[in-house]
Amino acid sequence: MTRLKTGVLLVLFTLVFSHVPNIVQADGSGAFVAVYNSGRALVRETRVVTLPQGPAAVVFTDIPASLEPASVRAVADGMTVKDVEYSYHPITAGNLLDAYVGKELSVILPDPSDANARILRQATLLSNEGQPVFSVGNEIYVGRYEALLLPKIPKDFDAEPTLTLTTQSAVEGKKNVSLSYLMGGVNWHADYTMTLSKSGTTADLDAWATIVNTSGRAFKSADVRLVAGDVQRAPAPRLVRNKAVMAMESAPMDSAGGYATEETFSQYHVYSVGRYISLPADGSKQVGLFSATDFPVKQKLTSRFNSGPGQRNGKISQPVELALSFENTEMSKIGRSMPEGLVRVFMPTADGMQLLAGETRISHTAIGNEVRLVLGRSFDVTVERTQTHFKKVGKNSFEIGWKITARNGMSAPQDLTLRESFPASWKVLSADAEYTEADAGTIEFSLASLLPTKGTEGKIINYMVQIEY
Repeated sequence: MTRLKTGVLLVLFTLVFSHVPNIVQADGSGAFVAVYNSGRALVRETRVVTLPQGPAAVVFTDIPASLEPASVRAVADGMTVKDVEYSYHPITAGNLLDAYVGKELSVILPDPSDANARILRQATLLSNEGQPVFSVGNEIYVGRYEALLLPKIPKDFDAEPTLTLTTQSAVEGKKNVSLSYLMGGVNWHADYTMTLSKSGTTADLDAWATIVNTSGRAFKSADVRLVAGDVQRAPAPRLVRNKAVMAMESAPMDSAGGYATEETFSQYHVYSVGRYISLPADGSKQVGLFSATDFPVKQKLTSRFNSGPGQRNGKISQPVELALSFENTEMSKIGRSMPEGLVRVFMPTADGMQLLAGETRISHTAIGNEVRLVLGRSFDVTVERTQTHFKKVGKNSFEIGWKITARNGMSAPQDLTLRESFPASWKVLSADAEYTEADAGTIEFSLASLLPTKGTEGKIINYMVQIEY
């Protein structure tokens, strides 16, 4: 029995200290990375290890610090994993001071006899909660210090994370270990560039996926998939749902004309880059998703106001927003699922120079939906109002009258929509312009071809509404 135990210990010692360099693939490439737009990623890679027959401790290096230890899975033919240990105690100022609580160190303190001088004192670190507390001689010191000098780095600090598997192998030899895990520090989002034509009625759209990696772990020649959708994150990571994504690792790579290919996965969408790419340890990578050309767009000016029961004095200015809209359908030459992201819209000047006209974020937009982009506020089209009537006609009932003035300072006619929203129960008592009920709480006045009003009073609308709570 003694010889057997000694032999096992020697095997453990030999594997851990002699074969660690052979554990990681020589090129460190070929990983499968599924990036979710919630700030995490599923990684599956192959590591080559040399195992003895029987028990062994296998140490993996080049592991991301943002790894979720409970999600680790390791599989190889003829190998059984008994336990998994993740270790990372980085060298930071806070960790070093925590290790020196109760121990003596050197601290550079302000000299009490000279405000511009410093003194070196030996002190015992009593606590590192909030800020360091020192025992200096017979006194307790809490306050500013210039620097701390530590005699050495304590034990059990790691320069990088390590993952140790306790394994049992049926036979001796090299094995390809399939290692999968979830990690943080990797995210992606969509970036859209929309360019309007000179007429302003059509546009071109380029969609890009921006992958951001801040984990400190680089991935070379990786098969990258991008998962779009709101995937619920539970306290304990589960890999059951992710098996469908991992199975796509063996799918053939297809450039699809230089753009990512798309497919549905459960209630989400998955984009395959179509070629092997490298992700920097701290940086970003952009890949093309899709493009659309010469599709119809509409520009619309809208001014909104929420009319409450209060009494208002004086003139009230309200903004006029510029919005761009289009239908995400095949008939309109798009018909693609649009992941959430930032849309930048460029419009031409008189000489054809494209300038940024506005940018806004969109949420996940499925095929068949309208996309509405609020770009900014109009410079020349203005709206102001004055309350012309206010009367309490019941315990919780009010009559309110408004005079709205719309002006167009541009040289060409402009279409403008006024949206008036009301709380509780309401009814329009009178109005000198036609309106439509947009929904249960809103009416709209449509001012088609609002003429230039330089030197004139502008377009005036008067109406009265009764609001009851």
